Amino acid sequence: MRSAVLKVVHKKIPMSSLAIGQCESAEAMTTARDVLGAVAHDLRQPLSNIETIAYYLTLVLPKDDPKIQQQLERIRELVQETDQIIATCILMRDAVPAANPV
Repeated sequence: MRSAVLKVVHKKIPMSSLAIGQCESAEAMTTARDVLGAVAHDLRQPLSNIETIAYYLTLVLPKDDPKIQQQLERIRELVQETDQIIATCILMRDAVPAANPV
């Protein structure tokens, strides 16, 4: 999926204008907003499922096995880290000015 999204972005936004706020065309800004919003939205549901599964595993797996607990903690950390990346994508999307219809 990532490579497909990047191909679309690279096709519509020249490499020199990929920095947010430096997109010169309205189409490029709209594409940047759309991609950031779509990526954030598409990642939220699977991430939520991973978090739910990790919680379930904390309930059913042995609590006295440190390796299991360490791995479950790592899953929680990765979920939080990924959620922060998604939040950053949303902030970046919101920072891109909306294209003015002509």
